[in-house]
Amino acid sequence: MSSLGRSDSTPLSAADRHSSRGIPAMKRDVHNNLEAQYTTYRIVRQLRDMPPHEVYEVYVDGQHAVYKGNTEPTGKAATEGCVTAFVSEHTSVPVPEILHVEDDYYIAAWHPDAPTPDVGRELNEMWADAAGRLLATLHDETAPLLDTYGHFIPAGEAISVAGSDDWHAAATDYIRRHRPILAQYGHADVADAVIEFLIDHPDILTGAGDSVCCHGWATPEHISVVDGQAVSIVDFEHVIAAPGEFDYWRTALPTFNHDTDGLQELFRAGYESVRALPTGFERRAPLYKVLNEVYYFESLYVQNQHGAEETEQRANWFRQSVCETLEMLS
Repeated sequence: MSSLGRSDSTPLSAADRHSSRGIPAMKRDVHNNLEAQYTTYRIVRQLRDMPPHEVYEVYVDGQHAVYKGNTEPTGKAATEGCVTAFVSEHTSVPVPEILHVEDDYYIAAWHPDAPTPDVGRELNEMWADAAGRLLATLHDETAPLLDTYGHFIPAGEAISVAGSDDWHAAATDYIRRHRPILAQYGHADVADAVIEFLIDHPDILTGAGDSVCCHGWATPEHISVVDGQAVSIVDFEHVIAAPGEFDYWRTALPTFNHDTDGLQELFRAGYESVRALPTGFERRAPLYKVLNEVYYFESLYVQNQHGAEETEQRANWFRQSVCETLEMLS
């Protein structure tokens, strides 16, 4: 993708600092944060405005960059920034360079090949193979660095994992962490049913594998492939320390739904050309579907992208799907 706007190191006037020609009024927090860190800045355009984050294309002291900040309490911009920096430092996985991280936002250098909302990414054979290899590389190169399952938390300029040395316990905690939003909208019983199921089936995740850095949403919207090679992966906002199969199914289930072109087979082959999948990972797939749908349930309300009637319809669909899958697994 070509760069937009121009790099300009000339100091900006007060009016320039707080407005951008042709762009809707920006949230004051964005300007305050940029002004606090840089001598000059310019907001080119808003790339994304979907709770719990907002994303802008910017120039900071003449450098082309991306700003991502929290807009809701569930936002995890600081964690995302720190994890991206961690991946950049410790792996060969291509991620944007992190320039600055604060408690509620981060700034990354502009990556010309990074996916953006206005650049479509085609789901094809080339993408499936390259994305599978990239995801396996992320898992393979972070496995030696992690020994705990759970959620990442920023620790100054570093990152740590707050969780458990047992994946079953961490998966149960994963549901508990999503329960408050579901409870707020009258669906606590869905989360409780999943928690109860996990407690009643302590061995259901046995053999899942070691903890790795799981991106959490490695779809075409977040992975760019050029000439058969993955050149950028962005948006680690859903990151979790979990077995690689968590990330595999978190990607495969929504991306290759009703796959009739054999793309999931190519994705799997690409993955396994780098890292083996554990025995039984297909048997555990329905449970990962449940874990995913609890997250989708929360996002339905956090992102608030639908009218009341459609939201209710989608919520009822998630309820039914979770209950049917748990019944099938019981």
